[in-house]
Amino acid sequence: MDPNTVAAVVAAIGAVAAAVAAFVALRPANKAVEQSKEQTKIQRDLMVQAAQPYVWADIQPDNQQGTMLQLVVGNVGPTMARNVKVVIDPAIPEHPAYSGATAVAQERLRDGILSLAPRRVIRWSLGRSFDLLEDKDDATIYRLRVTADGPYGALEPVEFEVRPRDWREARDAPDGSLHHVRKEIKKLADEAKGLRTYIQQAGIVALVRSDIIETTLADSIVQRHPEEIEAATTGEEEGQVEVQD
Repeated sequence: MDPNTVAAVVAAIGAVAAAVAAFVALRPANKAVEQSKEQTKIQRDLMVQAAQPYVWADIQPDNQQGTMLQLVVGNVGPTMARNVKVVIDPAIPEHPAYSGATAVAQERLRDGILSLAPRRVIRWSLGRSFDLLEDKDDATIYRLRVTADGPYGALEPVEFEVRPRDWREARDAPDGSLHHVRKEIKKLADEAKGLRTYIQQAGIVALVRSDIIETTLADSIVQRHPEEIEAATTGEEEGQVEVQD
């Protein structure tokens, strides 16, 4: 075989081998690029999620005194939430004896709150808990659907479910001892107010009694010594006349 032909064949084989090697090496490189892109996307998504607000809604007892129920909306995220809306299905009923605040609160949340700062919590009164739990066979589930906007756009809607029936036989008492301290302070304040009123009334009675005693004593002296008093009065009048002369 011609040496030139052999050299050409060897060169061709080498070129093919180099091409195959480059192709084999290219696949891991492409895979690494794709993994890098995916990792970058995951990191970006995590960054966005970490920077988004997290808005929640719930029906809770009033921890200050334990009897009233509250509709609560809060933001536990690190950034401002805007256009916060909460739709409750079905609507929470209101007891006839209540003031209409329950319906107003639900309407306000349905229309939307302009903004909710980080760690901000807003509460609306829903009336007394035993009114909502009056029917022991009521198994209604209230669904609270929360939507809002964050710095990176609209948040994923979140839905919370609340079944008041689950609260039956649960402990209904305020947290801690501040409630009882407040009651004792109010009791002391009422007692102090009553004592102050009593002292004021007693002071008035004492003044009246003093006037009565003085008047009675003067009348008694006049009745017992009318001549001496008349003489003393006459002497004073004569003395005044002489001084004038």
